[in-house]
This record gives sequence, structure tokens and C-alpha cells, in this order.
Amino acid sequence: PGDRGRAQRLAVTVLRHVEQADRVLSPHLRRAPPRTVQNVLRLAVVELAVEQAAAHGVVNAAVDLVRHGRKTGHLAGLVNAVLRKIADLPDPFAGMAPQKLPMWLRQPLVRAWGREAVAAMEAVQSLPPPLDLTLKPGATAPDGADPLPTGSLRLAEPGQVTALPGYAAGDWWVQDAAAALPARLLDPQPGERVLDMCAAPGGKTMQMAAAGARVTALDISGPRMVRLSDNLARTGLPASLVVADALAWDAPEPFDAVLLDAPCSASGTIRRHPDLPFVKDGSDLPALTALQSALIDRALNLLKPGGRLVFCTCSV
Repeated sequence: PGDRGRAQRLAVTVLRHVEQADRVLSPHLRRAPPRTVQNVLRLAVVELAVEQAAAHGVVNAAVDLVRHGRKTGHLAGLVNAVLRKIADLPDPFAGMAPQKLPMWLRQPLVRAWGREAVAAMEAVQSLPPPLDLTLKPGATAPDGADPLPTGSLRLAEPGQVTALPGYAAGDWWVQDAAAALPARLLDPQPGERVLDMCAAPGGKTMQMAAAGARVTALDISGPRMVRLSDNLARTGLPASLVVADALAWDAPEPFDAVLLDAPCSASGTIRRHPDLPFVKDGSDLPALTALQSALIDRALNLLKPGGRLVFCTCSV
């Protein structure tokens, strides 16, 4: 787990700083190297500039990776020469702006929020995210967890999540502070029948169950619902699980409240998922907004007259 966690941390850190790494590398490369070599160079530059790792170890590890590749061994000398020059720089990323969002996402955000706000988003997205927790009522928070005004807890130095006190006992679950707001806004009451549409992996389901509501968790994905079931078992919280298409599923009776966390572009989660700008191109947005509209209509049909509906997405 330790090696896996470090590998994932390095990978996502590189994704947050690809633009800066390429800018640092560009003066030292007459033409772009093969993709594998390019990514080794990016990884090494980010380790030097962001992780501030020891130059000797970083350079040697990068050269070793390239030397043992079947198609890259002849470029080991190039990697060694380039990285030794960059290692001599006091701060390779000095004076560089944070990595920009891709144009398909940046342009509509600038139109909606303005350049200054988008630049601030990009600055935040370049930073590693904190770890936010939702505490089960009556449970004890892990040491070092700071309370936020919204009711969540924040760990600035989380370490391995499964090793933290209270994890195995189900005292809390990982849930970004923003993701915990919709269930608090819905304000489920003890005994109310509440539907969590598009529920997996279950953070909001657990919030509402912990408040004493009778929760039905609905999601179209069987594998994701297995994870929700595991989370409920760990925390000892009850909910009825339904694997079905929300647009086709019928409830035996209407609900007092519905929480709809609809499928979206997830553009608000880039700080935690810096791969998103690279794997999406915006072509799915028209279909997503049409699906959201249909899901809102469906949610209203599943609600009692005078009931409460909260619609939320993790996009900006």
C-alpha cells in the first residue's frame, strides 16, 4: 500500500504540472522524444521541482528507467544530460503560472466567471487536495482532524486512510466537504423516507442514514453499489439498495425527500482528479445536460406533494 500510494501521488502530481514540466524541458530538447521517455523526464522534473527530491536519486532513477526500456535504452545519455542541467536550477518552476485548463473547459468558465476567477481555480487545482471526513454522530474524530464550518473534518496530513484510527470501526468516511453539503441542505429527518438517486459510492446515503432517515439508495451501476454496500457494512448504517436505471425505476410509494446527485462533467473535482482535463474533450456535455433534465423530471415524479428535492452536481 505504501508503494502504491507513493506511485499514485507522483502520477497525479505530474498531471497537475505537465505544462510547467514541458516548459522547463523544451530548451533542452531539439525534438520531442518518444512518449515513454517524455513521461520519464516529466516525472523527474516534477520530483525535482515540486517534491524537492534529492537530485542524485531522481536522475539515476530516470536514467535507469530509460536504459532498461527495450526501445529507449539509446536515449539514457540524453535523459542524464538534460536532467543534470535542470537539477542545477534553484527553482525550475520559478515565476511560472499554474497549469491552465484545456480550452474546451477554460473558455466557457471564463465567460461564466471571468479570467480572474478561473485563474484562481487553476491555482487551487495545482495543489494537492486535503482529506475531508464526515463523522458518524457520537463517534470520535481522528487526531489532527480540524472541524470546518460546514460540519466536515479536515486532515491536512492524512497518511494511509485505512490505517487511521476509527476507519475499521466505521466512525467516519472520506467525503469532500463540498460533497457533504447537499445532504445537509436536504436536512433529512428521523423516520423520513428519502431517496438518494445516483447514490454510489454512498457518502450522502450514509449521511442521511446517520440522521435517522429511511434511505433508499438507487444507482445504475452494480459494481459501484458493491462499494456502497461495503461502506454501509463498515459504518453499520442501514439503507435499502436498488440497482436500476433511475429513469425507468418506480417506487412503491412517493418519498418525503429526494437527493439527486446527477452525472456531470465533474469539472469541480479536478483538484482531486487531475486526469480529467486530459481524458475529456467536452463532447459529452450536451448528452449530460439532457440526462440531468430528464432525471430532475423523474425525481419530481417520485416526490410527495410538498416534498423536498435537492439537485446537485460536482461541476462548475
